[in-house]
Amino acid sequence: SWPSPVRSRWNSAIMADKVAGMTALYATLMALFHRERTGEGQEVEVGMFETMAAFMLVEHANGAMFSPPLGSAAYPRAVAPNRKPYRTKDGHLSALVYNDKQWSAFVSAVRPTWAGEQFATLEQRARQIDTVYALLGETFLERTTQDWLDLLKSLDIPAAPVRTLDELFDHPHLNEVGFFETVDSPNGPVRFPGMPAWFSRTPGRVAGPAPRLGAHTEEIMADLGRADT
Repeated sequence: SWPSPVRSRWNSAIMADKVAGMTALYATLMALFHRERTGEGQEVEVGMFETMAAFMLVEHANGAMFSPPLGSAAYPRAVAPNRKPYRTKDGHLSALVYNDKQWSAFVSAVRPTWAGEQFATLEQRARQIDTVYALLGETFLERTTQDWLDLLKSLDIPAAPVRTLDELFDHPHLNEVGFFETVDSPNGPVRFPGMPAWFSRTPGRVAGPAPRLGAHTEEIMADLGRADT
């Protein structure tokens, strides 16, 4: 049988506001496309609860989507308690020792004692995935992050160091591509994350900081023909 989830997990990102906003954006674009083709406008409503239910159930509907259910809702691999960045001697690492080729390469180079039948195939590992994650977690404690990165690269196993939020501001790639933009504000220069998409003809940019309370009142009233208010 497949393992069942044992506990809920907490995500520290503010997801619902952002995901619902993006959903409202592409829903609006779909309605505009419909209007462009047919000349018909329509009302668009996006529910935050429905948005997050759809967002989570993409991978977590699992066995619960069938009638009768074939299992519980939740993707076992994703909710396994030991699924998390691996602690190393000097930091943390994300690594994907996933398919049979990657597993075989890792076992041969690092843990030959794991070469038996218990973990031989992807299906066998999936059925005891939390045990696999726990064993990998114990193993990654033995070397530094850079040592692991060098070894895993040589084994063609995807891996990356876990960055702190502060480190993102100095990340060489983000700075090389000009991801951050600095704009003037009443409190001085402010550094913003820029557009994560690039357009060859209509590049976007951060126009300025968020307006203060009442900053655009006169402009809005003028647009409404009530400049004397």
